[in-house]
Amino acid sequence: MKYTKLFFITAFVALLGLTGCKKVLDINTDPNKASTATPELLLPTAQTELGQTIGYTWNYIGSMWAQYWTGGYGVSTSGLEFYNMTSGSTEGSWTRAYARTLQDLTAITKSGQPIYSGMSKIMKAYLFQMLTDLHGAIPFSQANKGSIEDGSVLTPSYDSEEDVYAALIPLIDEGLAEIAATGGTVVEPGEEDLIYGGDLEKWEKFANTLKLKILVRKGDYAGALALINSGANLIGAGDAAAMNYYESSQNTNPLYAQFESRTSVGMYYVAAWSSVNEMVNLSDPRVKLIYDEGTAGDSGVYSGEINELTDAYPPPGTDPNKKFSRPSTFTFDANVPVFFISEWESYFLQAETLVRNNQNADSKFADAVTASFDYYGDASSAPGYIAGLGFSTASPDDQLNILGIQKWISMNGLQMIEGWLETLRFDRPGNRIFTEGIFRSPSQNVISGGKFPSSFLYPTQELTLNPNSPKDRTTTSKRFWDN
Repeated sequence: MKYTKLFFITAFVALLGLTGCKKVLDINTDPNKASTATPELLLPTAQTELGQTIGYTWNYIGSMWAQYWTGGYGVSTSGLEFYNMTSGSTEGSWTRAYARTLQDLTAITKSGQPIYSGMSKIMKAYLFQMLTDLHGAIPFSQANKGSIEDGSVLTPSYDSEEDVYAALIPLIDEGLAEIAATGGTVVEPGEEDLIYGGDLEKWEKFANTLKLKILVRKGDYAGALALINSGANLIGAGDAAAMNYYESSQNTNPLYAQFESRTSVGMYYVAAWSSVNEMVNLSDPRVKLIYDEGTAGDSGVYSGEINELTDAYPPPGTDPNKKFSRPSTFTFDANVPVFFISEWESYFLQAETLVRNNQNADSKFADAVTASFDYYGDASSAPGYIAGLGFSTASPDDQLNILGIQKWISMNGLQMIEGWLETLRFDRPGNRIFTEGIFRSPSQNVISGGKFPSSFLYPTQELTLNPNSPKDRTTTSKRFWDN
């Protein structure tokens, strides 16, 4: 089975990564490590590492900062719930992104096989956008150039967010040109492509939808509309870019693996009050699908508060966490995918583009919400729910509010880091729908004043070993697109 083989490949790569995860070389390329593996072996390894990067640390932090999950009884609440991020909080994800995923993707681009290279450039653009959205300025133009032939750049410079964004669509275009290569010695990927199984049309849709995401996030709504009007193929039903997992104890969803299948810690997180309350207020049937109902009904806990407000949360019995709603098997299970771009995200991006350009977005908005319902096997409930939201008769500004909340709900448990980033973008002047509406500030909020985090910090290894790393980043720093 290819997935069994993938497990051993991943374990081998992880072992290599552990041998030098504290060295400055990790942010580039280790000149002592030869990149001689074939693209057929490197591609599934890089894709698996990408799934781990998104699906573990980043989605874990997103679960708390987007106020989807919060710690339950009997555990030491994570400092992240009080927005106390340290430079150690991002150590592992940064290393996995640069020293593993990007290093393998860079090696593939040097393989001489254009289709593999094109796929790698599209994935690099996706990952670099995520890194700059989370951290701000990042190593980009000099990243992964530690080998002698690349100049032995061991302390890369940092490129601004704007410069990284400016380079992403050209990088995607290079990738699109390469996956169109034919003839000669060109090898077409097959089952080793764990995202699309070698389906190049779906790779084109992934690339174009990633372009749309980049344009919308940076506020180039005219460019986004031009892309849609050009007839570019975009992700639709059955086209989600995702890592799928097919086993119950080894090759599993990264968060599930951390809590259940490999560490046996158990899932001690419960539903955050903010998410449950908003869905209950909207009479959203997904509340019973995203979460398993607790003994107290559809109920959540104020983020970070279950061990602080003991009078508000009396335990009901031997397993007190069962009182509250908890992540369901739709959102927390061995085989839950890690989504890079989902169908609903694609439709929400298209709908937002139309709203921003004063065009009718009713159909695309309905497609987005329906796609989310369909994931839970409840598409038949979508039309009535959508009608009750009043999207079609709302003002453009209110349409953005409705769309932003629906996008946040759709990403609950599935794209939690993306859900958090989108709360930052939709929380705009005059419409602080999350920070002055839906979210609740923890009583021990370390950034005080009811403020909420808007940035990741740089990891310790960067701050201590790379003199080019910015030293003034805080959890309240903003990126260029955050109003």
